[in-house]
Amino acid sequence: MKKSTLALSIAASLGGLGLAGNALAVTDVAGAATGSAIYRNDNGIGHQLVFPYYTVQNSNATLLSITNTDTTNGKLVKVRFRGAANSDDVYDFQVALSPGDIWTAAVTMDATTGSAKLATSDKSCTIPETIRLGTNPTFVLDRVDGGSAAQTLEGYVEVINMANIPPLATDETAPVKATALFTAIKHANGSAPCTAAVLSEKLGTDGTVAVLTARGLAAPTTGLTGDWIILNQKSTAAWSGAATALEARVVTIAGNVVTSNEPSTANLVFFP
Repeated sequence: MKKSTLALSIAASLGGLGLAGNALAVTDVAGAATGSAIYRNDNGIGHQLVFPYYTVQNSNATLLSITNTDTTNGKLVKVRFRGAANSDDVYDFQVALSPGDIWTAAVTMDATTGSAKLATSDKSCTIPETIRLGTNPTFVLDRVDGGSAAQTLEGYVEVINMANIPPLATDETAPVKATALFTAIKHANGSAPCTAAVLSEKLGTDGTVAVLTARGLAAPTTGLTGDWIILNQKSTAAWSGAATALEARVVTIAGNVVTSNEPSTANLVFFP
């Protein structure tokens, strides 16, 4: 992949994330902070991650990991693979991370179709469930020019924390209660229940902020970090790095001096 092409692709990604950043700037969830800007966080933790490159060409495979450093809240995360040539959406799904959870996967080439495919043995919940079960791993060709499998073989990855999944919720009839959604995605003995009926009911469709909050979602806080490794399966050579982290923050300026710059709660932006 040419560096100029990669640069343009990442620029397109960041442009899209910039629009998401505008959405992140204000939140209408009661009690949540108001983010005023998005910053690249040098410590690698944020609301959104960009993995700058994946490839399965020339006997390469790409290994990805996404970590939820928040040990209290679960995270509902959108993972989207984009092709290198035109930033086409070639594969996307959701991962429900338990508090302190690490989700891992590998991207390789499918010998039958010639397109990229995803493999994971991770026990975190996914929507659709076929991602976790490994029954539908091949990248899709609906959005690429000419339906060419080659368009899926390299690109980059966007990861967006759409919402927190808090352990407790409040409502008028029960001031504090455990949420069914949190119970469904919370790991116990190394595996989450991933109760299909609960995930389908709570995450099957979008809705207003009030509806999503009632289902057990909340405005997202920071806490995502990620790493990648590109491994050549013939030579065993490897290249690795950290995902770029983008974080919503509250910035206070007095005169020309920044007096505070703290991580903030962002907008709940659930899109199945």
